[in-house]
Amino acid sequence: MGVSVRFSELRVLLPAAFLLSASAFSASACCPSDDNGVAMAKSGLGESLPLAADLSLNPNWRVYGFEREGINYYQVNDLSGQVVLIVANVEATFWTLPAGKRPAKVSLPAHRLTLPAKALRHVVFRNAEFSLVVHGGGVDAIWVIESAGTPR
Repeated sequence: MGVSVRFSELRVLLPAAFLLSASAFSASACCPSDDNGVAMAKSGLGESLPLAADLSLNPNWRVYGFEREGINYYQVNDLSGQVVLIVANVEATFWTLPAGKRPAKVSLPAHRLTLPAKALRHVVFRNAEFSLVVHGGGVDAIWVIESAGTPR
């Protein structure tokens, strides 16, 4: 028993298959990933509402990922859209950019800050290489980059 396909059905199926495969290709070309399946935008860094996916694990913050020339940037905005901080990284090296209305306190793997003893810890973003965590809140908040395998 064979499968019979009429020519008229192929006229519909072949273009549909082509369009579906083309859209999958264009989606991968438009939005590179940080090798963790996370779509990284190519532009919009520093904007209040960039055209980028919100990667935040915490409903109180927005995290947007960007990639350019092998450098990943993670921008954290508050719920009003104000940029709070931008962290950049290449492999295991992290640094912050001068962004936002006031300088954020950020503890980096190469430059650790003392954390308040009783401050609540909230994970804001996590991927295979690191987590972005905030301790405390308001002007006293300290942001921490915790490399994978870092004791907490």
